[in-house]
Amino acid sequence: MKATVFYSRAAIPGHLKILHTNSLLVKRAFKSSCVQPYACIVPTFVATYSTVMPPILRKDVAEPYKEKLEKLMQEKRVDTLDELKQHYKENIVRLRQSNKLAPLPFKKPGDNIVHAAANIPKIPKEKAIKTLSSYVDTEKLSQHKEIRDIELIWRARHAHDPFSLCAMLDVETFERMRANARKYPMFILPLPRDLNAVEADETTTGGTEMQFVQWTFPENNTTHCLLTSLLEYKLHTEFARPHTTLIFHSELSKSRGVVLLNGTVEKGMGVSPADAQFLVLTLQKFYNSDPKGIIEPYEREKALRRRMLLDLFKSGAGFDMKDLIREAEMAD
Repeated sequence: MKATVFYSRAAIPGHLKILHTNSLLVKRAFKSSCVQPYACIVPTFVATYSTVMPPILRKDVAEPYKEKLEKLMQEKRVDTLDELKQHYKENIVRLRQSNKLAPLPFKKPGDNIVHAAANIPKIPKEKAIKTLSSYVDTEKLSQHKEIRDIELIWRARHAHDPFSLCAMLDVETFERMRANARKYPMFILPLPRDLNAVEADETTTGGTEMQFVQWTFPENNTTHCLLTSLLEYKLHTEFARPHTTLIFHSELSKSRGVVLLNGTVEKGMGVSPADAQFLVLTLQKFYNSDPKGIIEPYEREKALRRRMLLDLFKSGAGFDMKDLIREAEMAD
């Protein structure tokens, strides 16, 4: 069973861009391989910082107030700052006792961290992650005898929003896609553009815009797929935001054998719901491919080609954009 995605229309032109691998989101997807090398840089920076800062800290803090202090010393008829401090000693003690000038409660570094963490408000998990129960009554939905009824209810839940996508997958298809997503958490997909709809622009060089795919797994029954244009990565790097967010809900996978998908397309980011629908179908082409168990020669060869493209992109060697575009354009 293939996912059926319901969508609206329109397309906004874009340009072909290369992947910006220095993005913060890219690094987050490879925490184990990209964050660890920076561990050796931090101690070096701290050591350099400690050798640079002491001269600055030793600067006389009274220097900016030199004229005012000298004037005050003349008024009080004292010769040194120590004598001036002694003159105001009783006033300082009285203000501190009244908590108007209380000293800062310095603690050990560890104590400060614990105290700061305790003051950070915790966001409930159910609010931080959109599970299936965030959209429908999961218990009541699972009680419907016909799978078709579940699909119709899910469609009706999102029908009011033209920038919303929804679909229902069988559990076998989803498990194949999730297994590939865990193995290949990042990929790119081509999005064809209608050259006749592109406005006159000297920078326009082709009819395909590459889109970056990133998978995340916030909890057992929730899988996220983020789609972002490579142009957005090039312009905004770590501040790049996805134009389409897909959420797979597998709460009904065991009881009813289906997984529900919903997606949101951001307005004004150059991608229409129709574009997002095309990307979802292309995404399924590659992440639903598994050569194991396929006997028919043509289908097996097709699955092997798509698996090879995922492998080449992950390794970073020998990946060809033309092969990707050619494979994405082939009809299943």
